[in-house]
Amino acid sequence: MPDEFTADVTEIRASSKHLDDAVRGSETLGLRFETNWAQTEGWWGEEGDDEFANQLGPQCRDEKAQVTKTVTDITGGFLALVGAVAQEAEHVQRPQIQALDNLETLSAESENRR
Repeated sequence: MPDEFTADVTEIRASSKHLDDAVRGSETLGLRFETNWAQTEGWWGEEGDDEFANQLGPQCRDEKAQVTKTVTDITGGFLALVGAVAQEAEHVQRPQIQALDNLETLSAESENRR
């Protein structure tokens, strides 16, 4: 087991930039899908008297709902990962901050004893 642990908090935080890009990409993907869906909705015909439209309309709407849910879930996963990376950086930095605070306190106490 190693005697020390080192980590670069700046690098940990910088790595989340790529995750932020992925979040934006998945959000954009969802918006583009919705826009394209709106442009093609109903291409199968008018439901009611058209057997083809009656069969295909519900199937297309179900598939749209599945794609929308998948994109939402992917975006949520990326957001959770961004949060986890931020939390990791905080956990790595906390001992350093506490050590610096302790050194400052001990230094002040040492000065007071002089």
